[in-house]
Amino acid sequence: MDSMEMYVSSLPPQRAAVFARLAAGASELAAQKPDIRDFVFVPGYAHPTWDDGQSVLWRAIEQMMLGSPAGDDELPVIWVGYDVATRFTNKREAQGFLVTDRRLIVKDDVDLVFSKGEARQYPLAVATTGVADTARAITSEAIDGYDWNGAGSLVDEEDVEWFRELLVAAITMTLDAVANTGTPIAAAPTTASDIRGRVKELGLSPAVKYADDKTHAKHFAKFAKKMPLDADEQILACFSASTLAGPYGLMLTDRRLRSRDLGEAPVTTQRSVIEPAAVRVNPANESQIVVAPGDVHDVPSHLSAREVGALVTLIQDWADGRVG
Repeated sequence: MDSMEMYVSSLPPQRAAVFARLAAGASELAAQKPDIRDFVFVPGYAHPTWDDGQSVLWRAIEQMMLGSPAGDDELPVIWVGYDVATRFTNKREAQGFLVTDRRLIVKDDVDLVFSKGEARQYPLAVATTGVADTARAITSEAIDGYDWNGAGSLVDEEDVEWFRELLVAAITMTLDAVANTGTPIAAAPTTASDIRGRVKELGLSPAVKYADDKTHAKHFAKFAKKMPLDADEQILACFSASTLAGPYGLMLTDRRLRSRDLGEAPVTTQRSVIEPAAVRVNPANESQIVVAPGDVHDVPSHLSAREVGALVTLIQDWADGRVG
């Protein structure tokens, strides 16, 4: 399939009718936000600025939705985003927020030579507080966790607020429209209980290293000299880097949280003493995570603010026993 038209023609008539309704609603919402019209794309509707808008949108749908679809008949509703061209792969990659009838897909990183940028997703599951509050909560989590550095000068602070308003409206419209078709709305999703699944859900795959990955064998051998483990202690996930001065970073094991900053002695905290609700980014240093009174761990400075926030969530889940 190489176009939106072909995708729609492959849908059952009932789903095609739902798609037409959602796209029409999205078009009306887009028209109410002229300040960010350059960033807003609706399937089946000509873009007010870009003649190739539908081709650009289809590329975003292919990259963000079809690579890992939520069902064979998932319906794209609206994309609020932009393309970037990477100097490593020299291809255009979609960034931003894609609303479908089942989830909000967010992508703010790009493919590199040895790693692939991964999208995050927020299922459109209605909370007990209702549709409007659900839409606001999903949007806030996505917007507040977005790494805007990649957008450069394209998006300013005022644009971000317009993005927020449009996404809330689009998600609300989508949830209402889907409910009115009689299609069951998803129940609140459960998160992965294994460490690797949770790392992927949190968008941390590009930053993680696993001890059983042979490509990182030398890295972990050097780490073992600087930060030795207990007998039989198992590394679950490691967020680290290395320089001529040696390796540094943070790792979760089956029993401890361990970290080492360059030129500093290792810091370790037993898993059992970490209070999940107390884990947070250090207000005085965004490259540090506080896990208990007096226990502060450094994280590599190359991690983005979003990744550090996701790492806080991972540590909370790990400390609480929800992943292991």
